[in-house]
Amino acid sequence: MLKRKLLTLFLGSLVSISLIASWFVFADGEELIAFFGMALTIGLVAIPAIVLYGIPVSFLSDKITKSFSNYQRIGWSLVIHVFFGISFVFIAGLLFETKMLLTDFSRFWQYYEFIFIASVFTAICFWIVDQGIKYCRLIKNTN
Repeated sequence: MLKRKLLTLFLGSLVSISLIASWFVFADGEELIAFFGMALTIGLVAIPAIVLYGIPVSFLSDKITKSFSNYQRIGWSLVIHVFFGISFVFIAGLLFETKMLLTDFSRFWQYYEFIFIASVFTAICFWIVDQGIKYCRLIKNTN
């Protein structure tokens, strides 16, 4: 399972960072070459967050859903990943911006709305990649 999670970390990070960087580049009307700098910048923040937060969430999801039927496991795994993706910005807010989060939520949301969207998007990408790897291994083992 550890090898699958490391592969998921690599592929999920690559996919989500690439898509987020692409969105920034095209939304800002930048040249295509700006993608690499944007992806590097996003990756410097996203990869440590995924390693410290996303990987444990994925292990937790597997542990919680291991006794479920296949379709229940897939659905509940998505719910768990999205829930923790949504929770990320608020947990980070409590750790780093407690006063703003608790006293001026509209300002907090204005600053951190994109991180909220990116964390949910990354959680979904991570879930898709993890489920895809599980499915590929299932097919490989049945042949």
